[in-house]
Amino acid sequence: MTIALPPVRLTPFIGGIFQEPGEREEAILDPATGELVARVAPASSGQVVEAIAAARRAFDEGGWPRMPVFERGQMLRAIADHIMARAQDFALLEAVNGGKPISGARREVAGAARVFSYYAGAMDKFFGDTIPVADNLLNFTLREPLGVVAQITPWNFPLLAAAWKLAPALAAGCACLLKPSPLTPLSTLLLAEVIADCGVPPGVVNILPGGAEIGQLLAEYDAIDGISFTGSTAVGTAVMRAAAGTIKSVALELGGKNACIVFADADIGKAAKSAIGAVFGNAGQSCSARSRLLIQRSAVEAFTEALVEEVAGLKLGSPLDAATTLGPLISAAHWDRVNQSVRKAEQDGARLVTGGHRPAGLPNGNFYLPTIFADVAPELGLYRDEVFGPVCSITPFDTEADAIGMANASAYGLNGSVWSRDIGQALRVAKAVRTGMIAVNGLPSASSTSVFAPFGGYKRSGLGRELGMNALSFYTETKTVTVDLT
Repeated sequence: MTIALPPVRLTPFIGGIFQEPGEREEAILDPATGELVARVAPASSGQVVEAIAAARRAFDEGGWPRMPVFERGQMLRAIADHIMARAQDFALLEAVNGGKPISGARREVAGAARVFSYYAGAMDKFFGDTIPVADNLLNFTLREPLGVVAQITPWNFPLLAAAWKLAPALAAGCACLLKPSPLTPLSTLLLAEVIADCGVPPGVVNILPGGAEIGQLLAEYDAIDGISFTGSTAVGTAVMRAAAGTIKSVALELGGKNACIVFADADIGKAAKSAIGAVFGNAGQSCSARSRLLIQRSAVEAFTEALVEEVAGLKLGSPLDAATTLGPLISAAHWDRVNQSVRKAEQDGARLVTGGHRPAGLPNGNFYLPTIFADVAPELGLYRDEVFGPVCSITPFDTEADAIGMANASAYGLNGSVWSRDIGQALRVAKAVRTGMIAVNGLPSASSTSVFAPFGGYKRSGLGRELGMNALSFYTETKTVTVDLT
């Protein structure tokens, strides 16, 4: 299926201007076909330094952080409206550049607009406190913008992740330097056009396409006050280490190996149906994927049968086909990594139930069949390590205590779910599992995550929270003011 993509400026956006292309270009490939989509000019180190200076001027000398919060909110609301006015353009870019089924891409575009709309009305509801320290003293706190912030977004949710970071930072009055993944920069570059069209002052938002060297420079640079990173735990560790030299604020949204706990008394059919989105949504390329399926022993057979039946209903194919429900992996290199994890699981003794290879009839692109393993012991790599693909493991448990212990036997703690008709049992487990988010008898996907609720994890899944009013805590500083009334 051939379709014309919307025109996108393919160069860095610095100080309100799209730059002229340099000597280098990076090829952007369609993961469904392997064909060339575009060539993007990455930001040079000199351009990164120029962007930092532009953001510094916008924050230190410009009007954005001093603008009344209601006026900043109007600007964010305009961005939300412009995103929806170009929703089809954004969705096409997410589908072709990111391999997302078009129906899911449209939901993510609407979700991104919703985030900007939410934060448009947030800052006049996020403020300091008065504190009764003494009768002769007036003590109060102010919430002030953090300053210039660097933001690094991943390839699996490029537009949505950009919205999650930019919207609260802009609402708080910060100036932003956003680096999209080199694999999926197109929707973020279109967002730069929208931001410019909405009249956001020059330098307040700068978009810097390119690779890891840009992230390293942003993390180390002294003139940047904070950095927010979404990606792998390994890279997040490197970002945190690089930022330590300048003591800048750091927020990290990292990996997950999330448990879905299903008790025998649960609605097994509903749990299996919901697991399709929780495990295989976005082709399993989500840190929130609940791919460790912990099933009470007496329900393992029934659950496995129900899950296999649900998986059979998934349709792999072109992301632009409205009937497609499962798109390709992001790159050939990532396809190889997922396949290696599957082969290793087989060697370790896990039982392959279905999938585990390229689908017949799709010889091109990075497609991988949804894959289910059973009899996965907790000591196996498949149980412990994030695959980041359409692969899940089924492991039996016996008691409530066993389920909690097995769920917590992970270096990660991002997401999770528990299924039981015994609400007391479900809530005991939800409280005991060490994870930043957990669903009871339901499995919302990343694209449908509520903007009202905080998103983030425990342990090696990260630091801080995105979304909700909690996100504003990272992008603001708290100042205490004391007045002697005598």
